[in-house]
Amino acid sequence: MTRATFLNNAIPVFILLASCGASPALAQAPASLKGTAYVTSWFGGVVTAIDLAAGSAERVIPVGIHNHNIALRPDQKQAWVTNNNAGTVSIIDTQSNSVVKTVSTGKGPRHTYFSPDGREAYVTNEFDDRVEIFDAQAAASMGVVKVGSMPHFALVSGDKLFVSNYGGGDVSVLSRSTRKTLATVPVGAGPLGAGATKDGKRIYVACHNANHVAVIDGQTHKRLTDIATDAGPVQVTVAPNQSYAYVANDGAGTVQKIDLAANRIVKTISIAPDAGSHGVGFAGDGRWLLITNTGANSVSIIDTETDEAVKTVSVPKAPEGVAVKR
Repeated sequence: MTRATFLNNAIPVFILLASCGASPALAQAPASLKGTAYVTSWFGGVVTAIDLAAGSAERVIPVGIHNHNIALRPDQKQAWVTNNNAGTVSIIDTQSNSVVKTVSTGKGPRHTYFSPDGREAYVTNEFDDRVEIFDAQAAASMGVVKVGSMPHFALVSGDKLFVSNYGGGDVSVLSRSTRKTLATVPVGAGPLGAGATKDGKRIYVACHNANHVAVIDGQTHKRLTDIATDAGPVQVTVAPNQSYAYVANDGAGTVQKIDLAANRIVKTISIAPDAGSHGVGFAGDGRWLLITNTGANSVSIIDTETDEAVKTVSVPKAPEGVAVKR
């Protein structure tokens, strides 16, 4: 299912469906599946907190209109939810699982990304062509920086901020210390989510309309290569082991595993043709991969040792973002 299809079906659903049972492989896993997964609902107006050990909803939290993404502050005490059509960010206290503050931002907030020290938060405003910078502790604006057309995702790597510009087919590279643009890197049509290696040497960008993941040198800002994917890649995230990345393809309803040393797909995991596989998250230090399926109203849990789905949890309508609290 495409982004355009979602926008034509704006009927909110607030009912959390019963989750499927765990498979024997999951029950016998040497690394336990635990923690809380927070999942947005584009048409539901809620964030669902899922108890991963139980595989069921812990709480359904009302937020803003068309909540697209959720990101945990590094201390994991707060989760920031971007409400695209409301122009706000809902801040959830992860101990009480309730909204404690709502912050106004520019038009069309898509994603929040935090600096590793938890001091700053970067919110993309896709209809203002800018990123708003917040004091992440006080939840107060520190100003804005202009970027390219329809910015979608902001990624921090060292002192740099990489911003994918969906409408421009490029990535803006900013200095976090000076707030100045260092480079603009063409990557292909419709860049959305991005991931990076911990050393900052490689940046990976899912180009939704080009059906590839673009690989950027994090130091020189040169586009090194493109990795062909299934239709409609949305989010690419580097696994904690730094050897692989996983890309969710909403056009194909698949998840693909990328060997980062070889820059090639080594495994394709099918969810369903109309699943609309979208968001990517990890639990258990990378043992478990969580994929939101926007068209199927579900979250798939994949064992990264076998690269097979072992559990499906049903959630409110059109889940897109996912973040996992340890």
